[in-house]
Amino acid sequence: MPRIAVVEPDSIIALDIAKSIERERLAEVHLFYEANGILGDQKEQGYALFIVDIGDNQQSKIDEAIEIHREAGIYCLVISDHTVPTSLAKLREAEPLGILVKPFSSRELIANVEAALYRASMEKKLRDSERRYRNLFAYSLSARCVADHDGNIIERNKAFESHFPATGRIENIKDMFQEGKEWSKILDTLQRDHVFQEEILTRDVGQGQRDLICNFSFFQEELNKIDILCEFVDITESKHLREELFQSQKMEAMGRLASGVAHDLNNFLTSIMGFLEMVKMELPEDHAALEDVHGIERVIQKASVLTRQLLGFSRPKSYSPGVIDLRETLNDSFKILRRLVPERISFSLSMPDEPVLVNVDASHIEQIMLNLVVNSRDALERIENPRISIQLDLREDIVSQRRGYAVIKVKDNGTGIDPQHVTKIFEPFFTTKEIGKGTGLGLSIVKSLTEMNGGRITVESELGEGTVFSIEIPSQQRSESFNDPVKPRESSSAILGDEVSKILRGKRILIVDDDESVLEACKRILERGGADIETCVSAGEAILLAERMEFDLLVADVVLPGIYGTKLWTRLQKGNRIAACIFMTGHESHEVDLPSDVPLLRKPFDAQALVEAVARII
Repeated sequence: MPRIAVVEPDSIIALDIAKSIERERLAEVHLFYEANGILGDQKEQGYALFIVDIGDNQQSKIDEAIEIHREAGIYCLVISDHTVPTSLAKLREAEPLGILVKPFSSRELIANVEAALYRASMEKKLRDSERRYRNLFAYSLSARCVADHDGNIIERNKAFESHFPATGRIENIKDMFQEGKEWSKILDTLQRDHVFQEEILTRDVGQGQRDLICNFSFFQEELNKIDILCEFVDITESKHLREELFQSQKMEAMGRLASGVAHDLNNFLTSIMGFLEMVKMELPEDHAALEDVHGIERVIQKASVLTRQLLGFSRPKSYSPGVIDLRETLNDSFKILRRLVPERISFSLSMPDEPVLVNVDASHIEQIMLNLVVNSRDALERIENPRISIQLDLREDIVSQRRGYAVIKVKDNGTGIDPQHVTKIFEPFFTTKEIGKGTGLGLSIVKSLTEMNGGRITVESELGEGTVFSIEIPSQQRSESFNDPVKPRESSSAILGDEVSKILRGKRILIVDDDESVLEACKRILERGGADIETCVSAGEAILLAERMEFDLLVADVVLPGIYGTKLWTRLQKGNRIAACIFMTGHESHEVDLPSDVPLLRKPFDAQALVEAVARII
C-alpha cells in the first residue's frame, strides 16, 4: 500500500483527510504540521504523494512544496482557501497533480487522490525508466554515443571518451570511418531494417586503427525527433590474439611437418650411408671410385647437419646444457638464417680463431639467434644498404681475471628503437610492429633463454642509426670432457676387423624399424661382421618372432607403428628372450623417455657408429 504525507496545520481537517483516504484503503497516511518534516522522513518511508495546504496562496507554503518536489522527487496535491489562478507561475514549479479548494467533500478528495496516485506512479515509472537508461548509457563498458542524422555527436558516455582519446574531440561519427560513404550505408540500412550491425576498421583516432563491432539503431527521446544510438565494442586486441593463435597453430603444424620430413630424411641418409659402406668394402683402397664415394659421404654429412638443425628449430626441447664451441653453433645457425634474410641485405658472421667454450643448451642459442636476426631483418625493410652482422668475441671479467665471457653481438643499421620503448622491449606482448607482423614475444623469449643459460642481454639503439643486441655468457676452460669434433674415420676394412668380427660372429640380433631401407642397410653391415640378423617392420611382428627365438641384442627404432620401441623393449624383457637393447631415432623429442642404461644411435649414423655400438654392448 502506498504512503501519503499530509501537511495540514488544522488538526481536525488533517484527521478528516487521513480517515477518508484510509477508509477507502487508498494509502497509508502520515500527518505533518510542518512541511520540512517530510524531507527527513522520505528516505525511510518512501512517500508516493504529499498533500499540502497552502492556505490563502501563502508564498512560504508554495516554496516548501517546491522544495519537497525538487529534493525528494515527490508529486503533490494542493489544498487552497481560494481558487488558485492559472497564472500563478510559482506554484507550477511544484508540478501539482491536482488542486482542492475548501470546502471540499470527501468524494472530491478521494477522486483527486486516486487520480494523483495514478499519475504519480506513472511519473515514477517514467523517471525510473529514464534513470535506468541513463545508467546503462553513462556507465556502460562499451563506447556509446547519440548522433543526429548528419552524424553530429549529441551525447557520449565515459567509455567513448576513453576509447577514442583523439587530440581533438570527435564531433562527428563520420570522422571515425575510413570512407565517408560508410555513414550513408548505415543510414540506408537503418531505414530498411531499423538496426545495423557490422565489424568496421576505423581510422587512426588516437590509438592507431581499431577493429570495432558497431551497432546502430534509431533512438527517440523527444517527440518528433529521432536520433541514432551508436555502440562500439573494441575487438582489436582479441582479434590480434586470435590471429596470433592461428599463426601459432599454423607454425606448430609446420613444425610437425618439418619434423616428419626430417625424420624420413634421416632414415634415407642412414640407408645411403650403410650402402656406401658396403660399396667401400668391395673396392680396393686405391680404386679411383673411392674419391666419388667420399664425395657422396661429405654431401650426406651436410644433409644430416641440416636435418638436425631442422629438428632443433621445429621441436621444443627441455633445458639440457653441455659444453659446446659457440663457433660451431653460430656457424650452423648462420647457414639456416641466411635463407631467412633477403639477398639485398648484407649478412655477415665473424668469429675468433680459437674455440669459444660455454656451458649452454645449443638449441637455445639457435632460437635466440633466430629471434634476433628476424627482428633485425624486419627493421631493415625501408633502409638503403641494409646490413646485419653477427660477431662473436671473448671478453675478460674486469673484477675476476680468472673468468671470461663469450659475447655475441647482433647488429643492424635499421630504424632503431625509440628511447621510451627500450625499457619495455623485453616485456611479453610488447611490440611496436604493425598489427599482424609481431606477437611481442620474441625478445621476451630471448631474454628468458639467455638468463636460463646463465647469461645476460643488453641493447644499445639510436633512432635512424640501428640497434646492437649483446649477449654475454660465462665462458668455460678447456677440459677433458670437451674434445674437438675432428675425429678421423677408420677405413672400411678396420670397421669390421678381426676383433669386431670375433665379437659379432654367431650373435643373433633383431632389428626393428618401419623403414625397410634402414633395415636392409643395417642387416648387410652386421651380417658382413658375421652376425645372424632378423628384421621386422613393426613391434607386433617382433613380439611374435621373439616368442619363437632368443636374441643377443635388440636394435629398435624409438618411434614404431602401434607402440614405441621403449614399450617393445619393456615387454620383451619380461620373457628374458633378449639380452640387451640399442635404440635408434631420427626424432629429437623422444630422447627424454629413454631408459638411462640403453644406448641411443641418432640417425643418420654410419656403419662405424652402428658396429661400435653393437660390439660394445654385446
